[in-house]
Amino acid sequence: MFALVAILAAVVLQTALLDRLPFPGGPAPNLVLVLVVTLALASGPTEGMLIGFGAGLALDIAPPTGNLLGLSALVFCVIGYGCGRLRGPLERSAWLPLAVVALGVAAGEALYALAGMTFGDPDITWQSVRLVLPVSVAYDALLCPFVLYAVVRFGGYGGWASAGRRQPGSLAGRDPAGGWCPAGGAGRAGRASTHPG
Repeated sequence: MFALVAILAAVVLQTALLDRLPFPGGPAPNLVLVLVVTLALASGPTEGMLIGFGAGLALDIAPPTGNLLGLSALVFCVIGYGCGRLRGPLERSAWLPLAVVALGVAAGEALYALAGMTFGDPDITWQSVRLVLPVSVAYDALLCPFVLYAVVRFGGYGGWASAGRRQPGSLAGRDPAGGWCPAGGAGRAGRASTHPG
């Protein structure tokens, strides 16, 4: 339920606010992509793929629709699956989840640009990718710590107690038995902006 509400809120924030603000050097940060990557890392490959597809489709059909219909859904689905596959090794370091989210977001932006050029999106050219992609990745990377914190804190995906302290033996929501553990609870079983404007 948290993932659905978070994705809908992110799509509304992205289309109603972030995409309308003038950011220096390029497009707005892609909050939806950062959230998809973070939720996929917390949920696993199947859930990540479904979250990515749903979030991408919602972003594709949200007004104003300026890109190819289904492009975000395809890219976010692939990125959600890929990041979900990385769920396992995140229990050893506090910095690793943040680094993986940043790398996942960079891969998502690059894949969106590549898919857009492959499918003939007129807004995505080599020139625009060369100018806009680094700025897009930088803006997205700045969002990563905040989105990761919000997902861990409010989504129940983290292994932190309600007071904000880490529980021994768990990080990024993994309990020692290998399942995800909600904050303070028991273990639980199992559109990217690379064009100007």
